Amino acid sequence: MARRVSRRRKRKVDESALTCEEMRFPGEKRIYFEGLIGIFGLFLLAAYWVARFGVYNEARPGAPIYHQHWAWIVIVVYPLLAWLVANWLTMRSYRGRIKRAGPSARVLNKSHPKLKAVLGEQARLLGIPEPEMYVLHDDTPYMYSMPGRTGAIVTTDALVQVMSDDEVTALVAREMGHIVCGHPRMALLAQYMRRAHSVVKVLVFPITAMVVVLRNWIDLIEVTADRVAILVTGRPALLNETLVKLAVTADTAAEISPSELDAFLESATDMSTDAAQIDRHYKMGEFLGRHKALRDRIEEIRAYPRSDEGQEAMQKMAEMKQRLG
Repeated sequence: MARRVSRRRKRKVDESALTCEEMRFPGEKRIYFEGLIGIFGLFLLAAYWVARFGVYNEARPGAPIYHQHWAWIVIVVYPLLAWLVANWLTMRSYRGRIKRAGPSARVLNKSHPKLKAVLGEQARLLGIPEPEMYVLHDDTPYMYSMPGRTGAIVTTDALVQVMSDDEVTALVAREMGHIVCGHPRMALLAQYMRRAHSVVKVLVFPITAMVVVLRNWIDLIEVTADRVAILVTGRPALLNETLVKLAVTADTAAEISPSELDAFLESATDMSTDAAQIDRHYKMGEFLGRHKALRDRIEEIRAYPRSDEGQEAMQKMAEMKQRLG
């Protein structure tokens, strides 16, 4: 009897959904490839230099690496091996957290019905397979995305507790944006390399150099993720409030209490007649002054819906929401 071969059906992609190119911040993709090609190009140039003026140069006898045909091959292969090793170390670290958390950390209809519903709804809006999601036990509020067949989103119970449902929805939309645009692998790699041991940084030097070169790209992918969250939620003000709240909550040096932060975000009083609000504005002004990148993102979030490309994308997203009901 012939063996029955099962073929995995390919998931259909909704062609009417917005693509990453329609949501991506201008210049983000170019900066990424410039950095990638620049680093690997330097090693290719070094390999050419060794091969051209060393290995095949009969006029330079006696030097240790001259006339050794393996030398230029090692120079070419080294950055590729460094990339594989660095990726393996990074994924082992982040996947290890999920493994240690156990099966109970996974977001399912029984354990986290609201988060599961948000994942499904946003995946349909963006025309992608629904990613997995995990909630880890951690006192620090954070959320990040991971690469994979469908991608994955990881957060903590501290974040779920401190944020409202709408705020969590906005943060999930940001991570959906990272998954749609293929950011997670390089973003996690950069995060891991920044805190890696100095010996690891030396051993995978090409990747260490790449992370330094791509530091501007790391900032730009956050702006792209903000754009996706604006389009999914349709509430730029909510996203700004969420980002400020998350930054203040995660910064142990911030001298702003949760009650002060909530009062600042909710208050619509005239500061000239509210001394407490004056003090809160002063503290928030100092905080944003120390976080220039956050302040710039807030301004970009305000400007994007008023731009031509923002209005066009929001119109298309509105049509998508209407079609899905």
